[in-house]
Amino acid sequence: MCAIFGIIGKTNNALLKKMSKCQLYRGPDKQTFFNNKKYKISFGMNRLSVIDKAGGNQPMLSHDKRFLLVFNGTIYNFKELRNFLEKKIKFKTQSDTEVLINSYSHWKEKSFNYFDGMWAVSIFDFKNKEMILSRDYVGQKPLFYFKKKNIVIFSSQINGIFQYDNKFQISKENYGNYLKFNHFPAPETLYKNIHQVCPGEIIKFKRNEISKKNYWRVENGGDYNIFFPKRKTTEISNIFQKITSNYLIADKKVGLCLSSGFDSNVLKKIILKKQKKIKSFTIGFQEKTYDELRFIKKTQNNFNKSKVLSEKDLINYFHKIRKNIFFPIGDSSIVPTYGLFNLIKKNKTNAVIGGDGGDEIFFGYLAFKGFYFTKFIKSMIPNFLLKIIKYPFQNIKITNDYLSWSKKIKFFFKFIDKEIYLVNKLWISNFTDEDYQIYFKKRKLKSKHSKKIKSLFNKEPDFMKFAQFYYIKYYLPNILSKVDYSSMINSIECRSPYLSKDLLNYSIDLSSKKNFSFFKNRKLMKKIFSSFIKDDFEIKKHGFAFNKNSILKNKRLIKRVLNEDLILNLDFFKIRYQNYLNGNYEHEQYIWNEIILNFSRQNIENKI
Repeated sequence: MCAIFGIIGKTNNALLKKMSKCQLYRGPDKQTFFNNKKYKISFGMNRLSVIDKAGGNQPMLSHDKRFLLVFNGTIYNFKELRNFLEKKIKFKTQSDTEVLINSYSHWKEKSFNYFDGMWAVSIFDFKNKEMILSRDYVGQKPLFYFKKKNIVIFSSQINGIFQYDNKFQISKENYGNYLKFNHFPAPETLYKNIHQVCPGEIIKFKRNEISKKNYWRVENGGDYNIFFPKRKTTEISNIFQKITSNYLIADKKVGLCLSSGFDSNVLKKIILKKQKKIKSFTIGFQEKTYDELRFIKKTQNNFNKSKVLSEKDLINYFHKIRKNIFFPIGDSSIVPTYGLFNLIKKNKTNAVIGGDGGDEIFFGYLAFKGFYFTKFIKSMIPNFLLKIIKYPFQNIKITNDYLSWSKKIKFFFKFIDKEIYLVNKLWISNFTDEDYQIYFKKRKLKSKHSKKIKSLFNKEPDFMKFAQFYYIKYYLPNILSKVDYSSMINSIECRSPYLSKDLLNYSIDLSSKKNFSFFKNRKLMKKIFSSFIKDDFEIKKHGFAFNKNSILKNKRLIKRVLNEDLILNLDFFKIRYQNYLNGNYEHEQYIWNEIILNFSRQNIENKI
C-alpha cells in the first residue's frame, strides 16, 4: 500500500518531491524517485511496507528491464502466479510487486485478468515508449490523471496533480453528479481536465495519443481463465478459506475490523480456524440505536480492542477529515471509520481485513428487499394511482434514530412513482433531477448516468441482478473510497476478501433466485458458511453509521468551517440547512455532501 505518482513527457524531480510530500501518510516507510531524461519520465512512490519490506521497494524494473512499475495495492494470489512464472523467470524478491511487473512482462495486458487483488498501477514500456495506467476490477485503489499536450501527470491523490498546476475549472455537471451519487462516478472528478481511471480499465499513453479499454466489466459476467476457473456452490466455502489465507499474507500479523454482522463474523471464525488467536477492532457509539458494539460476542482467542465514541470524539475526527480531505466522499460514516483506523494504528499493526463487499455479493442490504417490494407494487398498481397514494406519507416526520421506520416509509413512498431503475439511487441520495434543475437553473436536463443505469436495467432480464450490479458500480465505489481514505490517512492497509475475484465471479453469474430471498436474510451465505455461523444465525444486521445531527446541528461549528464562496448555489443550501435546523431531516444527505465537497475545495484550491 502506498502512494504512486509520476510524469511522462518531461522529467521533474522537484515536482515528484512535492507530490510525495502532500500524500506522505500513504507511504511513510520509504520514498523513492526515478528520473530518465532520455525517455522523459519521472516516477515516484511513497511506500507502506506490508509484504517483503527489504525487497519490495519501487519503482521496480521487470526481469528483462523493459518495463518500469510503480504500484499501489496488493496482489493476493501472487504466490500462485509466481509458481507459474518461475519456470521462465528468475525472481529476486519475495514481493507481490515483482510478481506483478513480471506478469505484465510475460502476459502484457492480459495479466490484469489473472490478478486477485486491489491495485492502481503505472507501467512504462521502454521499448515501445508508452505508459499504461490500470486499476483493479472494482476500484479499491484510487488513481487520477491529467493530460496537457504531451505531458501526462498521474497520482494516487488528486492533490498530487495540483502540485503541477492549480488552475483547473470546475465542472458543474460533475458537481451535480456528486450530489446525486454522494461521490464522483469514475472517470469524473470535480475538475474538467482531471480524471479517474475507471475500475477494470487500462489507459495507454503513446506519442501524445490516449487509448482506453476495459479488461473486465462485472456486468458482463464472470471473467474465467487458468487462474480463475468456474466454481460450484459446494466449493465456495473451501475456496473462500483459501482466499482468506492469501489475504492474511503480510510481514506483520493482520488484524480484523469486526462488526456485529455476518460478513466479519465469518471471517473471524475462518481466521481462528487457521491461527490460535486474532486481534479485532470495533467502534461503538453512545447512542443506543447506532451502537453495534453491544452485539459483539466475546469469544475465546478473539482479543477485541474497542472504543465507544463520544460526541467530542466525533467532532475531533470531523475536524481531522476537514483539514485533510482532497477528494470528497459523501458517506458520512467516514467519521467513525477514521476513528476505527486510528484505533488500529495505536495498536501497532499496519494491515487489517474487513467485510466490505459481503452485502453486494450476498444481497445483504435492506435496500435489496425494498427494490423487490417496489417492483412488486409497481406491477400491481398503475403509476397514476401511486402518485396519489404517496402523498399522505410525505407528512411523516423523520426521526433521528438509526434507520428509523419513519425514514424508511417516507423515502419508500416518496419515490414509488419514479422509474424503477432510479429508485436505488434516490434512496441513497434523494437529490432528484428536479433538485438538479433548480440548483443549476436548467430548464432541460441531460443525464448520462441515468441513461447508463437505464441501459443496465434494460439489458439485464433478472431485475434483482440489475440491483446487484447497480450497488457494485454506483454504491460500492463510495464505500471503497471511504475505506481507502480512512485507512491510508492512518497508514493502514485494509483488505476485503469478499471482493476476491473468485467470489465475485461466482456471485455475479449466479441467478438472484439462488442468492436472494425476500423472506430469508442471507439465505445463500448461511448455506455456504453453515459450519462457521451455525451458532450465530441471529446475528444482528447493523450498518456502520453515526448520528450526523451531533455535528450538523452545531450551527456555530458549520458556519465557522464553511467557505460559502465555494458553494455554487448558496441560497439553495441555506434553505435546506435552515429546514434541517428546524427538524426536517429529509435532506440531511445533501447537506453533508455539500459540506464535505466544500472542505475538499478549500484544501485544494486555497491551500496548495
